Amino acid sequence: MLTVLTLSLCPLLSGDVLLPEGPAARAWASVDPDATVSDAWMEALGEDAAEVLSHSDPWSAPKTWHAWSRWLKSKERSPKESGALAYLAARGGRSADAWAHFATLVREPEVAASLMPKLLPGLPGELQVDAAVPRGALLTPVPPPGALDAARGVVGPISASTTFRAGEAEVRLVISVERAGVEVKVHHLSGGSASFLVQLPELPAREVRITYIDWMRQETRNDPLLVELHPEKEGPVQLFGRFMPRDEHLPALPEGRLPTQLLEAGLWFELAAEGAPTPLQRAAAEAITDCLGVPGGVRAAGQGGAGAPSAGTVISLGGGQAGARTLSRIAGATEAWLNSR
Repeated sequence: MLTVLTLSLCPLLSGDVLLPEGPAARAWASVDPDATVSDAWMEALGEDAAEVLSHSDPWSAPKTWHAWSRWLKSKERSPKESGALAYLAARGGRSADAWAHFATLVREPEVAASLMPKLLPGLPGELQVDAAVPRGALLTPVPPPGALDAARGVVGPISASTTFRAGEAEVRLVISVERAGVEVKVHHLSGGSASFLVQLPELPAREVRITYIDWMRQETRNDPLLVELHPEKEGPVQLFGRFMPRDEHLPALPEGRLPTQLLEAGLWFELAAEGAPTPLQRAAAEAITDCLGVPGGVRAAGQGGAGAPSAGTVISLGGGQAGARTLSRIAGATEAWLNSR
């Protein structure tokens, strides 16, 4: 059983959001509970913004990388651009980056109000933020601020929660992270029945190996878990995912000037398997090197960069989820380096 820490209470549309005290909670406290919630803020972000930010899996589209690069490099980053970066970080499995971007929305609470339902309870990107969760929809709740420290045992368990409408029901979702794993409790508060799926989140250094529904172990590793609610049910539906360390090591970008080797010879993503780079891999490499201002790209194993005086910095890029995690972590490191400038 996870212990719930003291939380700050902030209203959200039909219910409440509770976040651990900190910058994200202060940004949420700036939101007017009576404000009109709309996705119209996306229109100010330029071409393809609405399409990118209404995609439940935006990083699977090459155009997302181009949009991310544009918003990240903005000389005077607007709160709307920060909101877009928060959504993309959340969908990329970088919850700490998502909440850091969200914290800047204290300057534009209307964007914070519209963005929050995409973080908690993690509404599908294509669903309007004021709509009830339809039957069979997939929720992807973001771990609360400070989740990685809780998973490492640096701090105690940490929690966040939100109330929302699902089907004919009013529902409360509580997500908690501790060293052992991540827990989601879904409470039926009022109304009729509801049925939807929840994807338990992983962390950059932690993966979910074993999952449970009401403490019944599931056969698959971390597939979406079915939540079925009805007025007669006593107590919440309890979902739990047990953490295991993820042994993946990537180079970190320095806080100061980039190394000469990187500046001159570039950053190269080298395919781990035979075959030509995909449009998505090319778009990712182009966006990352453009943000860093270095040469580079994606290449087949054993190929040298054209004109490069040395091998440069080379990162092995696998396929599937492992490759996506590599790109996401490099994107996070790129954001951190640019934000420190």
